[in-house]
Amino acid sequence: MEFLLALGFGFLGGLILNIMPCVFPVLIFKVSSWIEQADESVSSRRVDSLGFLLGCILCFSAFAGAVIALRSGGQSIGWGMHMQNPVFVGGLVALLVGFGLNCAGLFEITFSAGGSAKQSGWIGSVVDGALITLVATPCSAPFLGTAAAAALASDAAWWETVLLFWSVGLGLAFPVLLIGFVPLLGKLLPRPGAWMESFKILVGFTLLGAAVWLFGVLQKQVTPQSANHFLWFIFFFSFALWVMGRWGALHKAVRTRWIAHLGALAIVLAAGFVFIAFEKPVKLKAAQQTAQGAVKVTTEDELIWVDYDPELVKNTLASGQAIFLDFTADWCASCKTFEKTHLNTKATRKVFVETKTMTMKVDLTSDEGEWDFLAKFGRSGLPAYVILLPDGTHDVLPEGPPLTLHDRLRLAAAKLEKLK
Repeated sequence: MEFLLALGFGFLGGLILNIMPCVFPVLIFKVSSWIEQADESVSSRRVDSLGFLLGCILCFSAFAGAVIALRSGGQSIGWGMHMQNPVFVGGLVALLVGFGLNCAGLFEITFSAGGSAKQSGWIGSVVDGALITLVATPCSAPFLGTAAAAALASDAAWWETVLLFWSVGLGLAFPVLLIGFVPLLGKLLPRPGAWMESFKILVGFTLLGAAVWLFGVLQKQVTPQSANHFLWFIFFFSFALWVMGRWGALHKAVRTRWIAHLGALAIVLAAGFVFIAFEKPVKLKAAQQTAQGAVKVTTEDELIWVDYDPELVKNTLASGQAIFLDFTADWCASCKTFEKTHLNTKATRKVFVETKTMTMKVDLTSDEGEWDFLAKFGRSGLPAYVILLPDGTHDVLPEGPPLTLHDRLRLAAAKLEKLK
């Protein structure tokens, strides 16, 4: 019964991911393709939606396989931990740049080196589903944490992990399935027309903006020189796409298309060999976080984050002060959004000051081994918010935005007063 409940939570969590900030840029990309297909037959749209579902399922199957392999090796596992890998992040940046340039008309995506097939077809739908899955998995959502915890649990059977990941994929693809299998919903979409050309370019800029954001994440994970070199790879990658679009289009001769595709591939491989060499920065010891024995605290005018340090946690709790932990990462768009909308606000800063709570950030942008610390609180995804109390107890806030933070901080402060 608990497993069936976890499957239901996985589906609901995947469904909610569609409205999370991390998915929005790519979802707009998919919406544009729906509008373009407004005049297609019902059967074609159903094939498109099933291809999208297949892309989601294939991607989540790969994640499930990786989780099973890592778990068997005894490694710590967390939802979205693949975003700590600079190679993965760099690949996602390149993908978003590629799709953005495609929307801008630099080249057309084709999946046939010869013949006159459609530009994308159902394979393009599979790619859409996989791309949305890749950008969605760094984020957590209400209900998703329960399913993720069950899927990542050390005692979960391999088939349980696979089914739980599939349930999230089904939830993520469900709106597309509805559009594909309920013709009435498809009629609600605007009709295609000349305006679509401008809309498609705007979608391209949205995807390029997402790529810029992810490149900012990459900059935190590698040395400045590695990041600069990767920009050169993106330059030659874009040039290769132009070559493919200029001479690899379907109206060109078959021989010309093959030469263009092979030439573009050679450019990408050569650029990757020359410019991709990600080096992790040397992490310097955290700056002194105390001044004459007093820990800096948030004021009503400024939210001051203290870097997570186990020794500092121990000393702060021993002094009788509560700690608010913000488990976050630069690749978690929801984390950054909630920080601006709920944490770094005048009202919340005032409550931090009122309750004399230290604000501590646990940054999981790079692999620093803090997944084990997060797992102690029964969580496996970001964002996560925890209030630590000196008596050894803690309060884990519900998944999603910290809507109840003010009340929970005041309850924690009241509890501290009783302990004195």
